[in-house]
Amino acid sequence: MATFKLKYLLLLSLPFFTSGCKSFLAEEVYTEYDPNGFLQDASGIDALLTGAYARSRIIAYDHRNYTYMMNEFNTDVSFETGGGLEKDAAPFIQFNWAVNNSFLNGFWQKMYQAIASANSVLLLSNQLGGLDQEKLNKIQAEARFIRGSSYYFLYNLFGPTPLIDIPADATPEQIEEIGKNTARATREVFVNYVVADLEFAAQYLPLAENPIGRASKGAAYGYLMKLYLKEKNWAKIAEVTKQVIDGKQYELYADYTKLFNVLGESNKEFIFRAPCLPQSGYHNNYMAHAFPPNYPILSNQINFGAQFRTYSAFYKTFDANDRRRELLIRSYTDISGKNVELLEDAAGKALDNVRSFKYWPDPNAVGEAMGNDIVYIRYADILLSRAEALNELSGPTQEAIDLINAVRQRANAATLTLASYPTKEGLRDFLLAERGREFYSEGLRREDLIRHGKFISSARSRGYSAKDHQVLYPIPLQQIDANPNLEQNDGY
Repeated sequence: MATFKLKYLLLLSLPFFTSGCKSFLAEEVYTEYDPNGFLQDASGIDALLTGAYARSRIIAYDHRNYTYMMNEFNTDVSFETGGGLEKDAAPFIQFNWAVNNSFLNGFWQKMYQAIASANSVLLLSNQLGGLDQEKLNKIQAEARFIRGSSYYFLYNLFGPTPLIDIPADATPEQIEEIGKNTARATREVFVNYVVADLEFAAQYLPLAENPIGRASKGAAYGYLMKLYLKEKNWAKIAEVTKQVIDGKQYELYADYTKLFNVLGESNKEFIFRAPCLPQSGYHNNYMAHAFPPNYPILSNQINFGAQFRTYSAFYKTFDANDRRRELLIRSYTDISGKNVELLEDAAGKALDNVRSFKYWPDPNAVGEAMGNDIVYIRYADILLSRAEALNELSGPTQEAIDLINAVRQRANAATLTLASYPTKEGLRDFLLAERGREFYSEGLRREDLIRHGKFISSARSRGYSAKDHQVLYPIPLQQIDANPNLEQNDGY
């Protein structure tokens, strides 16, 4: 029975090896799936880890859907019009998404596939003989990082979801039943579970990201920080951000305008990223959606009909000398030589058509496929999150101001003084606005607005009939139909 179960778990994991980026995710082909031979040393487990990483990657169209449709188009930063995507993006923009939305269901399935793959690594690594404890701890730390971060992404959208644990002696039939019948965890149980995964990962992962895209201590601390931000656990945020800062592995990249360029990928600011290539399935396809009509692109690039647009009002929140604004295109000369305004018309009316070129076009693109690495966590987020936590704990302090100024000075924006922000409320509001300026086009705006209690009111100010319960998405109806023990979020 043990051998049969092992083959069953391998067959669940192996078909997903081919999705991912860069050399460490290259497919390895096995002609026979003999569990005893496959798991004689760490190479077999590493192949399973490769599959788990591949399944967890939010790249290509998954990146478009999660980062923009689900987490930015419903905010005060950007939205979408045109092309075949418009009908799919509209429900997210207008706050009228359905309980059977296929994009939400697809993301749910993707994350649980990653979780299942991570669970397979954990189960099978415990059966691997002849491996010293240090190597075993690292393997299991990577698996628990993948599992914990995948649960975080689910939590960000849906709140607590089912926690899938597979007992070591479970039969294939029992594994199927666990997947089909597990109820949602309580918020406390869910958070504690994810914290335990990420704390284990932080303890045993290496300091350095090696190779690019593999988890590190900083990445585990980064996801702990994001989880604690959702819980407003300010003391823990201060604690984990100090761990990252004191580790001295990261620093702000000097030139913000090159940070997301393929030329800037050797930076020490990215803590965790998806390494991408200009190759279908391994790529970043953001810019094909951001090029405005008739923009003079290179012959090897493509411009989609689906257009990602940035609000004029958001553009105007930047200081005139703020270099971050340079990546927001307010006008251009099209292929016919005509000057096209995107910010406002001659009468000063907002056009809401500014374009974010944050992922600066890759000159070696192949159609939509560009090689810009997609960042999930970077050092600027550590600094601004620590500043926010310190403000919530003690009100404005010089340390908090210094952390904010480090980010603003890199962008050539005006520095702050402590005297200018004497109240916790004033600095809190400034930090929310500053995070918008720093992290636009990175998919953080929705969770920031929710944390500050402004997600729904912001939508209403833009004319949408947003409801209070829409701070969470509905559990996909397809999942509720498949699992009778799943309970729907309130309001749906």
